Amino acid sequence: MAVILISEYFEPASSDESLYRSVCAETKHPECIQLLQSNPNITNAKNYFDLSGFLLDLAEEKAKEGHKYMKEIYIKFPTQFLNSCANSFYPNTITSFHSAKLELTEDTMTASYDAKVAGDGPQYCVEALTEVKLENPPINQGIEILSMCMFVRHTRKQLYWAIQAAHRARYKRKK
Repeated sequence: MAVILISEYFEPASSDESLYRSVCAETKHPECIQLLQSNPNITNAKNYFDLSGFLLDLAEEKAKEGHKYMKEIYIKFPTQFLNSCANSFYPNTITSFHSAKLELTEDTMTASYDAKVAGDGPQYCVEALTEVKLENPPINQGIEILSMCMFVRHTRKQLYWAIQAAHRARYKRKK
């Protein structure tokens, strides 16, 4: 099963729509295209496997930027909640995106899960920022978008292969 899931990542892009645009359409997030179109690796990806790797690279980079930002905010506003953001939530986000990248070729379900939970930390930090009357920075929103991109892409493909397997099993029973 893992070989089938991994092999589909090499599926080429259709000629009408770029891969990243189709993934953004699945997220239904209005800022998705704007975030991704500035990265030439993402916009030029020729298959979903490469796109997934490039998305995770960008996600890890953005998470590191967010971590730096949260540490600076914590120095100015030393609340317990911001301490958790700076010293726990964001480091865990970085680790989750990094783990997802390492798992991409071996275990796509785990990679998808790790990418999804990576977005949880920055979401908690929105509350911490609100507590000290600060706006949610674009970096938090970007991480949320990247987390969703990875999750919707992998979840949809896993569902597709599960349906295909069910159809094959039903067809075999009819014989």
